[in-house]
Amino acid sequence: MIRRIPTCLLMAALVASGPALAAQATTPPGGRAAAPNAGRPAAAKPVPVTPADVKSVLGTWTIPLETPTGRLVANLVFRVEAGKVVAGISAPQFPEHKITDITKTGQVLRLKASTEYQGALTAYSGPVTMLLTLTPKGPDLAAWFDFNNTGFQMGGTAKKKS
Repeated sequence: MIRRIPTCLLMAALVASGPALAAQATTPPGGRAAAPNAGRPAAAKPVPVTPADVKSVLGTWTIPLETPTGRLVANLVFRVEAGKVVAGISAPQFPEHKITDITKTGQVLRLKASTEYQGALTAYSGPVTMLLTLTPKGPDLAAWFDFNNTGFQMGGTAKKKS
């Protein structure tokens, strides 16, 4: 039985399409892996975003991604519904998956979505959590996807559509 697959799961399926890839971790933007937090003060805790927090990012963004199975261009849209910030992620061949777990730490936004995956695309079945981190980079956003808590990571640059 084939189910409708949310885009975040499709991306997870694409990147986890082989056992070796599922265990692979890619170095984050900047070329250095995060160092342990020993001897440093605790980082600020993420807080839920408000419509005022995301005023500059409202609208549609494109995120080109190179995956092990080819190029994928994701669309990310930020909007306000009933006074709350929501995001939607989609691709041309996949419908939008709504994301409501959106937090910020300073100027960095984090979007989290979770679901169960039973897929025709990979042998993997089980929970999939996607964490998308967006960091301002001039007029763009550095986009960093983490699937299943470093099960697989990939990055790209989100550009706002005019």
